[in-house]
Amino acid sequence: MRTILLLTFSLFALCASAQNASEVAAFDKDYKFELYRPYPAENRDAELTPAPKGYKPFYISHLARHGSRWHSSARTYSFPLGILEQAHKRGELTELGERYLKDMRIIAKDAENRAGELSPLGFEQHRSVAERMVENFPEIFHKGCYIDCRSTIVPRCILSMASAVRQITSMVPTATIRMESSEDNQYLKAYGGLNAVKEQVERLSDSLHVAYMPDYQPFLNRVFTKPQNINEHKFTHYSFIMGGILGSTPIAEVPDLDYLFTEEERAGFWRASNIRRYALTGPSKPYGEVIVSGIYPLVENIIQTADRAIAEGDEQATLRFAHDVTVIPLAEVLGITCANIVTDDWANVGYKWRINEVTPMGANIQMIFYRSKRSSDILVKVMHNEREQILDSAVATPVVGCYYRWSDIRSYLLNRIK
Repeated sequence: MRTILLLTFSLFALCASAQNASEVAAFDKDYKFELYRPYPAENRDAELTPAPKGYKPFYISHLARHGSRWHSSARTYSFPLGILEQAHKRGELTELGERYLKDMRIIAKDAENRAGELSPLGFEQHRSVAERMVENFPEIFHKGCYIDCRSTIVPRCILSMASAVRQITSMVPTATIRMESSEDNQYLKAYGGLNAVKEQVERLSDSLHVAYMPDYQPFLNRVFTKPQNINEHKFTHYSFIMGGILGSTPIAEVPDLDYLFTEEERAGFWRASNIRRYALTGPSKPYGEVIVSGIYPLVENIIQTADRAIAEGDEQATLRFAHDVTVIPLAEVLGITCANIVTDDWANVGYKWRINEVTPMGANIQMIFYRSKRSSDILVKVMHNEREQILDSAVATPVVGCYYRWSDIRSYLLNRIK
């Protein structure tokens, strides 16, 4: 069953011991990038388990988050820059504050007119994932194969799709590829559930972020020579995520902003932000089931396209390009164990559910379908960020290793979305 932790948001939770930097880093050395973590390089070398004897891959059903991007809001850059500029004019920046201002000017200039756009790194992420798909499953991406590609209408998703298609075409020039970016692909948005409880969820996630944010006065004292009449919480949070977004939009002159925070501060800010992300988009106990329900139209689409590929055999791959809010609930529904944690024990969320692990930039879920001439059973393997998954036992029991009967997973999914 999905892991369910029952502790409520209470004074006890607030007083629970925080994860320290070494604990956080043990989970993910790149935790500082948070939601903006570049696609993990180590996943490129993930080993694949051989299929059961006689089984060959014939179809892949895929969903990906767009690749690395500039932050989607220009204000994320202008807000801290404006505060630093005003303090500079008043002579109220420390030496470190002046360094931060100098770097923010470079960062903001680099991001000018690029809010939300796919970065060169993001384009490369999808190219390389597509390259490995073709290399790993040549039986699927064969001469004359048919591939159906869909994306939301957001440019970074369209370009992520284009990058993957360009790579596949270079390796399989005879492939027939259909590309579509349309408002008609509503199932890729997955906002329906969140929108139903948006006001309550935003209120909860914001309150949790404030409650779990560590003391940021030492950081402010390192930047300013005297107290500022500013939103200190917001300035600190934006400064933290600015360091994260730099991982997706590398700038040679500003390799990082690590000098702004101590390791313990960074771990604390990550923890607070991770709790906020979980409450806002994850399968939390208070609102998670409603939020996750927004993915049900996509689950239905996955079942329909797989059934058609099995029955007719005229489509070898269905590739979909969307957002973090699409990947997060699908990973939960499929029983991917890093994603299907249901809890309101906010203090300990980071021990089980980590946004940078569930949906880094370029995150992808691949369902590889296999068939054998000697059996009527269709098998399926689920991969999360190119790593094979042993799914939650409530979803299905594997036939062997990471291989499941499609009929078992299909039945579970149909029951789940009723």
